[in-house]
Amino acid sequence: MKLLPLIFLFMSQFAIAFDALVWGGPGACKDGCLDSAIYVAKLAGFEPMIVTPENFDPSLFEKAKVWIQPGGKSGAASNAMGPLMRQQLKNFIAQGGGYVGFCAGAFLTTARVGETRVEGLGIVPGNTRVFRRAKGYPSVERMITPQGLQFHYWEGGPWFSLNKNELKSITVKSRYETNNKINGLETTFGQGRISVTGTHPEAPKWWYEDAHINDGDGLDHELAANMIKWAAKK
Repeated sequence: MKLLPLIFLFMSQFAIAFDALVWGGPGACKDGCLDSAIYVAKLAGFEPMIVTPENFDPSLFEKAKVWIQPGGKSGAASNAMGPLMRQQLKNFIAQGGGYVGFCAGAFLTTARVGETRVEGLGIVPGNTRVFRRAKGYPSVERMITPQGLQFHYWEGGPWFSLNKNELKSITVKSRYETNNKINGLETTFGQGRISVTGTHPEAPKWWYEDAHINDGDGLDHELAANMIKWAAKK
């Protein structure tokens, strides 16, 4: 049942002007991460196209406004992209494109993917570290935000470690209440905008139901959509 919408998206993608590119290659989890990223891209008013190593072409960036990196395995995604595609993505962002990353998509943004030696994009300063004080796996974690405390779906995501100088180049959007570490941030790379979070604001309702957990303030799809709009300058 989950595959049917993706099949239609692949069949129709050559007849539509796509302005949001969503990574669907290795490293994008097959249990709803891609579907959820597509859903919030549409909620933000974009036409998403699934990009894989097989169908990728640099010309896709000519009409795209934003790249969305869903949850999954960041190391696998980086390796599947390879040095050339990662550089082409960085060029797209530097020239004014947007980047949005959820969980694994946040891990991918620093020079190294988390606590591994796998090369990341290097578009966000500092380092990413696995958040190890979660209530469970998955869990709902309380976040400190400018709007007050919020509940976010978490499943293995990172926190950002930055020094004092690096902190000057970002805007903190949320921190884990447990340890005050940075979860969500906004920054720029060249002329482009980046909005990332270690948690999953795009999480569908059934993720919560399957894990028997509850989001105290409801689903966070509008937050995810606003991340996309901001990054794409919409």
